Amino acid sequence: MRVVRFIVRNWPLKIGAVLLAAILYTTMVVLQSTSAWPGAIAIDPVNQPTTGYLVRPNPMPTVTGIRYIAPPDVPISQSSFRATVDLSTVKPSESDTSRVRVKLEADDQRIQIIDYQPQQISVQLDPIVHKQVSVQVLEVNLPSGLQPGAPLLNVQTVDVSGAASYVRRVAYAQAAVRIDASGLDVDQDVDLVARDASDVQVENVTLNPRTVHVQIQVGSQLRTETVPVKPVTTGTQAAGYNITSVDVKPSIVSVQGQADALALLNGTANTKPISISGATHDVTVNVGLDLPNGVTSDTASVSITIHLASPTASRSVSVGVVPGGARSDRIYTLSTPSVIVTLSGASAALNAFDTSTLVGTVSVGSLDVGTHIVTIAVVVPAGINVVTISPYQITATVAAVPVPPPPASPAP
Repeated sequence: MRVVRFIVRNWPLKIGAVLLAAILYTTMVVLQSTSAWPGAIAIDPVNQPTTGYLVRPNPMPTVTGIRYIAPPDVPISQSSFRATVDLSTVKPSESDTSRVRVKLEADDQRIQIIDYQPQQISVQLDPIVHKQVSVQVLEVNLPSGLQPGAPLLNVQTVDVSGAASYVRRVAYAQAAVRIDASGLDVDQDVDLVARDASDVQVENVTLNPRTVHVQIQVGSQLRTETVPVKPVTTGTQAAGYNITSVDVKPSIVSVQGQADALALLNGTANTKPISISGATHDVTVNVGLDLPNGVTSDTASVSITIHLASPTASRSVSVGVVPGGARSDRIYTLSTPSVIVTLSGASAALNAFDTSTLVGTVSVGSLDVGTHIVTIAVVVPAGINVVTISPYQITATVAAVPVPPPPASPAP
């Protein structure tokens, strides 16, 4: 009841106060009538994830149709407003879009924003990806009569990063080098430009590194020579194996450079090191040339086959002889328990072979009682040959198993 009495007490005064407030508010609205600002405010994306790149909308729309209330003495200009979209909750995707709220704020608290368009927009964040592309040199304005050598680069590939839809288009990184008409050699850092398969520049990607150091020998003083390729090996093949021959394709290559640089070749073009450590069979590789600075070649790589073989050796061992196919009702006696077997083959194979596992056998299953001349057979693994068996024939004596006499009859 106290609450009711409090509410109804002096109710005429309270109703009057409410009416006075409404009149005052109406007066303020009349004095500060709604105004429309005719300009446009650029939308600023904020809190963009580091794993995504804003690709849509492109370009970003502007906020227009701004209606506001402000005292007459408040100046209104483009700097009075700021429009933003918060991208912190947008997940990067190559196909999906997200709706985000456009937030319009005034720099003066006396400005009350009533309406504006748009209040929401659709955005798409492309995932940030990386890939490696090759570096290609473009020689610009090459004067006639000059013969530039092949470019030497400090890096052959660079990393491309950015939005997936842009990075996917990049085919290579181009270094445009202007050749001076004076014929001076090129030795400089050159900016890289990402280009697609149609040689069109791809924007909105980052190259790492952004520059490449290019060296090009320019002028008629360049010489061309034809020299043989010299394979360079490292390491040692497996014990018992030797290099028997080396196949090189192509066996000779054309090289270019100034005379002093070509002199460093000593008449051959060495390959980059080829490892044969522990090799037990032929080694075949495609390998590049290891040329001195200032020397280039149109041959990017050569095919090298290094043939390995183990020298042939022989060895004689004593091998036990056993009857093969023996019958249970026969007794077999061999004239010798062992023979000498001479083996041959690659020394590496012989060294690895355990001769204690060898057994000589004579086939006796079809022999009748009596004395027979039999031939010894020895089975060896592939790669090893039996040269001689001494003796290769022996005598096998076959006897019948004695039949025990019948038991004596009991005495009557």
